[in-house]
Amino acid sequence: MIEFDHVALPARDAERSARFLADLLGGVQPRPEGPDGDMSSVPVGDGAMLLYMTVGATDDIPRGHLALRVDPDRFAGVVAGLRERGIAFGNNPAEPENGETTDCLGEAGRLYFSDPDGHLLEVVTPAR
Repeated sequence: MIEFDHVALPARDAERSARFLADLLGGVQPRPEGPDGDMSSVPVGDGAMLLYMTVGATDDIPRGHLALRVDPDRFAGVVAGLRERGIAFGNNPAEPENGETTDCLGEAGRLYFSDPDGHLLEVVTPAR
């Protein structure tokens, strides 16, 4: 048996980064993790989580990429949330600010945007 447990991304402020993603996804709550509470997680389904780990405020953070598959209603909520916050997004990682959500790979929608630490987040919704 192999099951996905978590992926970890560095953050200058783990709680802020987890709250940012949880708020956009809607219906999920971040929670503190680790013995010192210096990590924060966002549940992503089937017991798996995205774990943000706090690093020093002046540390360089290597850019990560995380892709999430969501249902069409949640996808629409993410798009609306990005627009409300004035956060640029797009359907192409080479043009993540083009404002498009159509997908050339056959899915119903795809978008890319950056989190507060510059990680490239991708949200995909399947064709019905």
